[in-house]
Amino acid sequence: MELRKNGRITFTDLSKKLGLSVASIKNRVDKLERLGAIKGYSALVEPAFLEEYLQALIELELLADDPRAEMVLQEIGKLENVLGIYKKTGEFQVMIRANFRNMDELKSFLRLLSQRYLRKNLRRWRVTIILDVIKDNGVQISKGSQRR
Repeated sequence: MELRKNGRITFTDLSKKLGLSVASIKNRVDKLERLGAIKGYSALVEPAFLEEYLQALIELELLADDPRAEMVLQEIGKLENVLGIYKKTGEFQVMIRANFRNMDELKSFLRLLSQRYLRKNLRRWRVTIILDVIKDNGVQISKGSQRR
């Protein structure tokens, strides 16, 4: 939990907070990294400081039984603007979260999706523009749900 709150905390500080040795902390973090439980470390940056003023959620309705769907989602995930891709329930099976500098860049992104994937892999999409972020702290897991 402490590492999720502050990804920059030192092993020494973490060991003091948890009452464990530095070696124990390091071994545990190394193990979590090897297992893939810790996928990496990143900073939560206000998009306005990056000159990326427009954040959008783009929902995708995939064509039924498309054997290339996973590959297409991996390709889309490599696009520069894409922050995350999420499979979900409902009419639209996939949600993309992406940042854009302006509306023109969003339109270019949608044109690219249309040219590459529409009617081949995608039936349609729906775009929602985020007006304001109230809270965005990454993944938060309650103490009782931790795996050992």
